[in-house]
Formats: sequence, C-alpha cells, structure tokens
Amino acid sequence: MAEPSRHGKPWTEKEIALLKEHYLKGTRHRDIAAKLKRTVVAIESKAAELGLTGQRKK
Repeated sequence: MAEPSRHGKPWTEKEIALLKEHYLKGTRHRDIAAKLKRTVVAIESKAAELGLTGQRKK
C-alpha cells in the first residue's frame, strides 16, 4: 500500500484547522485521514498534540 501523499511533511495551518473542525464534529479518524491524505496514526498523534482528545462529539 502506498503512503499518503502528505506522509512526513509538516502540517499546514489549513490542515490543522480542518483537523480541529472534523475532529470536534466527531468525524471518524479514517475519514479525516483520507481527506487530509495522512495516516490514521498521524491524525491521532496530531489531535493528541493539540489537546483535542476527549473533546469529540459522541
């Protein structure tokens, strides 16, 4: 399986804003990953780094 196209690249402000928006709405991690062309692990790691964990809608 090929790596997502953003693999290993720095996060842009736009990507961070989209991550926050979708994460807080409760969008599934795999759907956010597909939209941002990042891995699910990258989504989960960045969300934790930003302090978003525990703030998702159920």
